[in-house]
Amino acid sequence: MAEIIKIQGPELGSKLSDKLETNSSSTVQALAMLRIGVFVPIRRNPPKNKTGGLDRPVFRTDISDEFRKLEFARTEGFENVAIQGPALNFETDFKVWCGVIRAFNTYGYQNSVIKFSFAEFAKTCGFTSKQLDERLRTRIHDALVRIRGQVIEFTKPQVSKSYIGGLLSTGSFDAENDTIELVADPKLWELYSIDHHVLLKLNVLSKLNRNETAQCLYAYLSALPKDPFPISFKRLRERLCLTSSVKEQNRTIKKALDKLRDIGFMRGDIVKKDNESYLILDALSQRLSLNDKV
Repeated sequence: MAEIIKIQGPELGSKLSDKLETNSSSTVQALAMLRIGVFVPIRRNPPKNKTGGLDRPVFRTDISDEFRKLEFARTEGFENVAIQGPALNFETDFKVWCGVIRAFNTYGYQNSVIKFSFAEFAKTCGFTSKQLDERLRTRIHDALVRIRGQVIEFTKPQVSKSYIGGLLSTGSFDAENDTIELVADPKLWELYSIDHHVLLKLNVLSKLNRNETAQCLYAYLSALPKDPFPISFKRLRERLCLTSSVKEQNRTIKKALDKLRDIGFMRGDIVKKDNESYLILDALSQRLSLNDKV
C-alpha cells in the first residue's frame, strides 16, 4: 500500500477517481498527452554517447494549441507553451507514465509525496511479478529520469512572464529501501484532467508489443475527434518524429496501420492526392471488433 506523506503548503488538488477510471487493464490519458510528440517510436538499440549511456534524441515541441487550454495557462495569460526533453518510448516510459497516472488517480494529490514499494509501483505500471529484478529496477529508474526530464515552458509574448514546470515535480527511487516516491507539479495538476480523456486498453498495447510505431499511432488515433478529417501522412510523420527518409517513414506508417487493421482496431482507406497519402478513417474499436481489411 502506498504511503501518503504530507508536506507543507496549501491543498492544491484532490483524488480524481471520479474522472479517471484507471485499472489493471486500462489507462485513461489526457488527449493533449497523446496528440503531442512526447511518446514516440525509439530505436531498440540506440547508439551510446560519450559517457557510455544510450544516446536518445532530445526534442523541443510547440504544444501551445493543446496546453494553453489549461486553466493555469488561461489565468496567467500564457500563450506560448513548449515541451523539451529526451524522447520517451512505449516499451518502458509509457508504461511508467501510466503507473504515474494510476497512482495520482488512486491516491490523489494533496501537496503530498506518494511513496510506494518498488513491487507495488511496478505492478501499477503493468509489469508482472516475474519481471521484478534488477534490470526492471534500472528500467523504471531510467524512465522516471526521462519523464522528470520533460520540461514544460509557459511564456507570455516577449517573455514578460514565464513558468517552467514538468510532467513530474520529482520522482525518486531508493534502492536501499526499495521504494519509489512521486510528486506532481502543483501548477500542472490539471494536466491529468485537461479537456477530454480517452481510454486506452493495455491489452491492445500488448498486442502491439515491440512495434512502437503501431503503439504510437494507436494512442494518437484514439485521441482524435470522432469522424476526423482525412489525416495526412505528413501529420502522422510529425507525430511520430521518425528520422528516416520520407519514403521510408511512409512505408513504416503503412505497416503500422496494417497492424492496427489486422488486430481489429481500425477500418479505413489510404488515398493519395498531390503526392501525399491520406488516411480516411471509417471506424475505431477499442474492443478490436473491426476485422475488415483497409
